[in-house]
Amino acid sequence: MTSADETAVTLLLLVLFGTLWFLRLRFPDASRHSETAVLALATILFFSICNFFLNPQKPSGASPIVIQTKAGSVK
Repeated sequence: MTSADETAVTLLLLVLFGTLWFLRLRFPDASRHSETAVLALATILFFSICNFFLNPQKPSGASPIVIQTKAGSVK
């Protein structure tokens, strides 16, 4: 992971948790169903962000390795 990716994942997670904190302060008497829905969505977003940034990156345009041999040397 590059330093740019580290910065991006940190900022995205701070925004996510900041939004949860803001919602808690803005709506202190929210129903249990609303809280559960928001926490479920936040959990999905959290793991999606982590999955996107922490998976090993595949090189774009990668092609399979082709080995060419002479017809007489293959047994």
